[in-house]
Amino acid sequence: MESQNCESSMPAIAKISALALNHFFAQRAMRAFGAHFDEALRHTDVNASQFCMLALLHLREPLVFGDMAAQLEMDRSNLSANLAPLFRRGLIAAIAHEGDRRKRQLVVTTEGRKAVASAMIPWMRAYQDTFAFVRLIDLDSMRDLFHVIRDMKSFDDVDDASRASACPEPRLLLRID
Repeated sequence: MESQNCESSMPAIAKISALALNHFFAQRAMRAFGAHFDEALRHTDVNASQFCMLALLHLREPLVFGDMAAQLEMDRSNLSANLAPLFRRGLIAAIAHEGDRRKRQLVVTTEGRKAVASAMIPWMRAYQDTFAFVRLIDLDSMRDLFHVIRDMKSFDDVDDASRASACPEPRLLLRID
């Protein structure tokens, strides 16, 4: 009985194979995009992720740790792991919050400002290299897709309890025209 249910979904495999390839190449493109920026910053004091975090912090400092996590849409433990090398190298520091001494605010140090300055020109060159492609991307749609995928976990946790089928139909989030 179970094999009959799965056999009836075989046409779905043909329908999603193009989507699977799109996923594969989108994932590879994003990795190549990140690697391009990391390579451009290879001779500086920071990698691309660290540069982006320093740039955000420089723009909005002082920034409470939780607020930075929210702006980067990262969980606090992931942000903490990403900021640890910046703390160790003295590129950022934590200071007491004026209004609430329990909160710590993050600031860019003098060394951190030097690191941002040393990475600015290579980062801008890398951005210019990719600008022709990046301007074609609807970044708001990419951000929306990120939110949908991020939020799927909580949706799936609720939905798992009600799933009965041994071979569920695939859920497609994007409409194919």
